[in-house]
Amino acid sequence: MKQGTDRQTGKVIGGLDYLRQRITDALETEQGSLVVERQYGSRLHELVDMNIDLNFEMECYVRVAECIANPKNGLDDLRLTDMKVVSSLDGQVTLDLYGVLLDNGEPIVLEGIIIDVSRD
Repeated sequence: MKQGTDRQTGKVIGGLDYLRQRITDALETEQGSLVVERQYGSRLHELVDMNIDLNFEMECYVRVAECIANPKNGLDDLRLTDMKVVSSLDGQVTLDLYGVLLDNGEPIVLEGIIIDVSRD
């Protein structure tokens, strides 16, 4: 698995912690907002004003799957198999992601990923 720098501590992290950080960063970054890399990020922020219902969950799933499949986001070590929207309050969406690590085929669960999609 990939390794990188923890954005809170500056220390080297790897494994699922680094994967969680990379997913969170890509999902929270509005696609098109980075001048250098317009394709980086997700379209999850477009859902901020939607009613929380089955349509919201489906749209959320589509945008998360697009984000993880986008090669510009660097998440090519994960294949998403399922997702659960746990809650959505005050511009934040909490997700449980289920997938498979592509380097070893290990199934993983990343619970409680909190994404801030509000427009400040």
